[in-house]
Parts: sequence; structure tokens; C-alpha cells
Amino acid sequence: MAHRDPVLVALDDEEDIVETLRAIGVRAGFKTHSATSSTQLRELVDASNPDVIVLDLQMPGDDGVTVLRHLADMHCAAKILLVTGMDERTIASAEQYGLRRGLSIFGTLQKPFDPDELLVQLERAHAAIRPLTPADLSNAIDAGELVVHYQPIIRRFADNTWDVTAVEALLRWSHPIRGLLTPDSFVSMGEAHGLSRAMTDFVLQRGIEQLKGWEAQRLRVGLRVNVAATLISDIAFPDRLETMIVEQSIDPDALALEITETAMLEQTPDAFDILTRLRIKGIGLAIDDFGIGYSSLTQLFRMPFNEMKIDRSLVGRIAESKEASIMVDALIGLAHKLNLTACAEGVEDRATLEILGQFGADFAQGYFVSPPVPAAEIPRIIARWDDQQHRPGGAAARRQRAR
Repeated sequence: MAHRDPVLVALDDEEDIVETLRAIGVRAGFKTHSATSSTQLRELVDASNPDVIVLDLQMPGDDGVTVLRHLADMHCAAKILLVTGMDERTIASAEQYGLRRGLSIFGTLQKPFDPDELLVQLERAHAAIRPLTPADLSNAIDAGELVVHYQPIIRRFADNTWDVTAVEALLRWSHPIRGLLTPDSFVSMGEAHGLSRAMTDFVLQRGIEQLKGWEAQRLRVGLRVNVAATLISDIAFPDRLETMIVEQSIDPDALALEITETAMLEQTPDAFDILTRLRIKGIGLAIDDFGIGYSSLTQLFRMPFNEMKIDRSLVGRIAESKEASIMVDALIGLAHKLNLTACAEGVEDRATLEILGQFGADFAQGYFVSPPVPAAEIPRIIARWDDQQHRPGGAAARRQRAR
């Protein structure tokens, strides 16, 4: 189904300004409507469900703030550009009012405005509204817009204390207009259009290079990377990955690949070949998001995994749900009986971490430990955890032994 053209509604009581707004809106790619009163605006919002509204704050009758109140009451989802001849503090106050009422205020312009400046604002709004396409993602890969953030993973030691011993590499898209995009907004699209290898190889290459950089800082941690289901059928993948590791002189056991439980349902005959060769090369394998899919437990016997990652939807409820607590405890026990380590995802508070310690979880990950951050912040986070455990001297050696 074709996407409709984005709609812009412009409100101003001056006819010449309205015509300028209409013309520039068309140039920016919008189907444009105009109104010269707040009543007309509300009728157009009801009728056309606009994507963008250009609003003059100084209107006869209802002023712009009153119009913002009406739009908030209508639960208007349009991006709103405020245009006015008022001073900057008044504009900022109106902007804050709109934001606090739940409106999407994406910019302000002071009259008299430069038409080119308005065009730039509207083109940015148009780009943000237009759905992302596979071509956008492919171009982003070529343009170097993809980046990697890292989420620390802590390990429990015999004295029931925890240290950061690994990080999970997570893909982000630093979009020039939309800002930093998380994987849920583009990865599925990329996988559906043949970009899985490019995205995964990028994360692996950057992550392995970063491991080398941290080692130069005398910081030794392990690296975990999510692998798309399609790579489990790519016969060349193990050798390609080994080349990356050798080029950076990284120990293979510093790297572990995470494969979702759902992806294992799509396994091909080559999966046994690929996963076995990865383990032979010394690379760790974790079955990810375990506990929410439909895979048979026999897969834990048949495939050469050495870690189980328990899904956040279970872990996040163990402090309040008896059923979730029983399931997570049982899964940790199952992992250990199968000679696997157990990593709990989605740890959001200390109470959850303490329960996981009682259950015998080996690793934990979540926003209580740290959100995903740029690589430069990882040393600071590790130092903070070392300080919390009151033993900065031995922490580095523990990480090297336990990553």
C-alpha cells in the first residue's frame, strides 16, 4: 500500500504569510492546507489529520496558547512549528507549555522569518515523518552513520559480589535528522532486505577493534554480539569472523555470539556445521531470550551452546511474581545441570539482583547495572563497580579470569 503524502496545515491571520507558508510547504513535499482562524484550524485538524502544523502564536480571537490547549485536548499528534513576532522568552514559554501538554513542538521561528530557514525546518520535519526505507539503511551503512554502544554485564563471584566482566555490543543508527535510533526501528527492516550480514559484520568489526583498544588501556573484558538468524546458514561466517579476530590479535574466548531462541526455530542443516565450527574456534555461544520462545529443550543438548540468557520479561518480575521467580530459579538450575552458565537480562533494581544472586545466576545485565553507552564511558562504569565492591586492586585480575 502506498503511503499518503504528508499533510501540513498552516495557521496565520495574514493572507500574505499564509500564501508564503503554503508555497514553502509544497516545496518541502507536503500536501498543504491553510487556515486564518483557530476555528478553521480545528476543522482542518479533524478532517485531514495533519502531520505538521505551522502555528502563529499571535492570532486575533483565540491566541496561539489557547490553540495549543485545544490541540492538546484533541490529542493532536502533529509536529508543531511555532511562528511569532514575540520575544524569545515568550516563545520559549509557549514551547514549554506545549511540550508539557504532550504536544510535539519541533521548532520555533521569529517573524519576520527567512523563507529558506522555514524550508529547512519543514524539510527536516518531512524527513522525520517519512518511513525509513531499506535504501536509507543501506546508504547509512555506506555513509558511516551506524555506531555501536555497549551495555556492561556483571558476573557473580564466590563471595556473592559482582564485577563487570563483559559488555554486549548493540547497534545504533546516528541519523542526521531523527537522532540516535535503536535497533527496533530499523533492524527487522534490514534483515528482511538482505542487510543482516552488513549490520552484523559492522558490529563485530567495531566491537573487536574496541576490545583491542580497551586492552591497550589494560582493560580486559569480554564481548557479546547478537547474530541474525540468516548468518546461522552462512557457511563462510565462521572463517570471516576468525579473520577479524586474528587481525586484531584478540583471544577467541573473549567473544561470544548470542542467537535468539526464536532464530533457532529457523535453523538449517548448515546450522550444526556453523555453530560447531564457531565453538571449535573458541568462540562462545549463548542462546538468547530464553524462556519466551517455542524451542524444544533438546536444542540445548543438540547445539553447542555454553550459555543461556534468560529473557527480561521473566527476570523483571521475579521480585513481585511467584511464578516468574520459580521459572527463573528453575531455568538457572537447568542451565547449570546442562553445564551452561546463566545470564539474567533485564535487571532493573538491586532487589532483583539480590534474588538472582540467591538463585545462583552467573551473569546479570540491565539498566540497574548500566544502560547501553558509548565505548568511552565503559572504563568509568567499570571503575564505579570496582569502587562499590571496595576492592579496586584485584578487580582487573578477576575480570581477566572470568570474562
